[in-house]
Amino acid sequence: MKNLKLLGTILLVTSITLSFNSSAEIYTWTDENGKVHYSDKPVHDEKVTTVKLKENNNIANTVTQDNQWQQDYNKAKQDKAEQTQKEAKEARKNKGYCDNIKRQLAKIEHGGRIYVISPKGERSFQSEDQLKAEKKKYTKAYKKTCR
Repeated sequence: MKNLKLLGTILLVTSITLSFNSSAEIYTWTDENGKVHYSDKPVHDEKVTTVKLKENNNIANTVTQDNQWQQDYNKAKQDKAEQTQKEAKEARKNKGYCDNIKRQLAKIEHGGRIYVISPKGERSFQSEDQLKAEKKKYTKAYKKTCR
């Protein structure tokens, strides 16, 4: 506890000392060789000029939620997030579609007798020409969508 009070006292004294230095004046003079010097203490034998510091008034205003640019930024950010979600959903949908096309192509390339079931539940086997047409259709769809 005693150390904490001592630390607080040291910090207080240090901050007071530093605040006096920040308000010090700056002096400038030119020597006989034409070299310009700057100091925080005036020189007695030279013609010294006090430098007047300019105050910087270019401090930005605090940003609030009702600023127009902040509203525009928030809207653009929200639109971008929605677009990203939409693209992710579309990618998941396309992945399922592409996986289905790959399965159909693999089934056709595997060979054997492939059939289609009618709404009545009857099987109808596909001919070689029908299988070639199906393979062409699925290959075209795969190239168009999945690559």
